Amino acid sequence: MGIALFRRLPRGLLLTTAGEEYLPSISRAFREISHATHRTAPALRGRRLRLGVAPVILSRKCPAIQGLTRQDQRQLRVNLSATGDLGELIDGRLDALLRPAMRSHPGLHLEQIELRSPKGVTVPATLLTLPGLAGCLEHRALVKILQEQNVSAET
Repeated sequence: MGIALFRRLPRGLLLTTAGEEYLPSISRAFREISHATHRTAPALRGRRLRLGVAPVILSRKCPAIQGLTRQDQRQLRVNLSATGDLGELIDGRLDALLRPAMRSHPGLHLEQIELRSPKGVTVPATLLTLPGLAGCLEHRALVKILQEQNVSAET
């Protein structure tokens, strides 16, 4: 193509501005390939999603977070780490990071999530991912699980 779409980092990739502009137009194709692969060869599931959860969120014992360790392994396989260290995400040691709510962070995809504590208290959080992972099958499954757990906690 003649343009750089990503930069290689020691433990991952970072989209360039051109890559960020190109990604939306090819994301649908990637989703179709991912779904086709999952339907055709579900045993080819990749490695576990490495999710960091800030200790302050873990301490609230939100059912959505607790549920991640009990999820059916066919839906989403997750390794949880008790960390809020943004450096671990940027360095590629984590795939996603759940931290107390924040408004923005340059170069990262942010998804606002409202968790509920066992007592029904709202715990605002932000799910951070590198742009290349945002919207992938695992990312969408994680967001869906977190949202479904909140709905079941409310009823």
